[in-house]
Amino acid sequence: MAKYFKNVKSIEDLKSQFRKLAIAHHPDRGGDVEIMKMINVEYDALFPIWKDKHEQKTGEHLNETAESTRREFYTQYGWEGSRYDSNLSTKEIAATIRTYCKEKYPTWKFSVTSSSFSGGSSIDVAVMEAPQQIFDLEACRLAYNQYLEDEKIGYYGRRGLSLDIEKMLAEDNMYWQIHVPNESIKPYFTEYGFTALKDVYGFMESYNYDDSDSMIDYCDCNFYSSFDIGKWNKPFRIVPKTARIKSAAAEMKPVVGNDYYTVTKSKHTKTGADIWLVKVNQTLTKDEYIAENKKMRELGGYYSKFTHSFVFNEDPTESLTEQMAITA
Repeated sequence: MAKYFKNVKSIEDLKSQFRKLAIAHHPDRGGDVEIMKMINVEYDALFPIWKDKHEQKTGEHLNETAESTRREFYTQYGWEGSRYDSNLSTKEIAATIRTYCKEKYPTWKFSVTSSSFSGGSSIDVAVMEAPQQIFDLEACRLAYNQYLEDEKIGYYGRRGLSLDIEKMLAEDNMYWQIHVPNESIKPYFTEYGFTALKDVYGFMESYNYDDSDSMIDYCDCNFYSSFDIGKWNKPFRIVPKTARIKSAAAEMKPVVGNDYYTVTKSKHTKTGADIWLVKVNQTLTKDEYIAENKKMRELGGYYSKFTHSFVFNEDPTESLTEQMAITA
């Protein structure tokens, strides 16, 4: 009897359960290596059984195997991230991350650098400034005291936290190589701070993939990554700021059709070309969104989850105005 997969109903349900288990237990997300091995063993055993049941029931032949489906399910980004594009260079991805940080967190300061070497490439993100405290200082102090108490009795395990927050604050030398902002470090940050760190890290990893196999010391990824608070030669600081509001006259086109649309001229983050972003200034139902999406495609646009708007390569104001006149 399977220990981790419960009440499987179909091949799709099996895949769905595997995805959830991998998100919870994969070592790259702070999970346990041995538990993940057992989950893989059970998945490998159950997959051909439910594949056969599916084929007998539907008459459909599946070319998938447990191994071929495993890669895309290991994390919420998949081993292959949702934004992974083999045509993008590491330098281009770093530039996109930089833009994302500036646009979404204008009162923060991030350092995003990339480098290439004989074995691949890397992207290094460091949080340099935030407008308010991102550390839970009391939790850090208590964890450090626990660490010191454990050392006194000769215990050098992973309990507590070896980060001396008081010394760092006193010396203005806040630097922490966190690598991955996962649940294991969440207690040491405020909700405000941890949410931002996890979001930026997730955006970076969505351009990555990882087919590495630690069992045979085999590494295969789009890029290596690091994520730090401050740098060894430049500490993280709290710098209160207020986000600058860009001039509406400079950035915004006239609203089209009785405040229904807003058209904004912008720049493509990869090519630098002019693009126009169209936002609907109303909450749409599912059917209304489908109709709107179809109309935008007919006019030459497409929806972008990154900008939360419809993107056009040419100014669509005139076309939208005509459409509004026709449907009025």
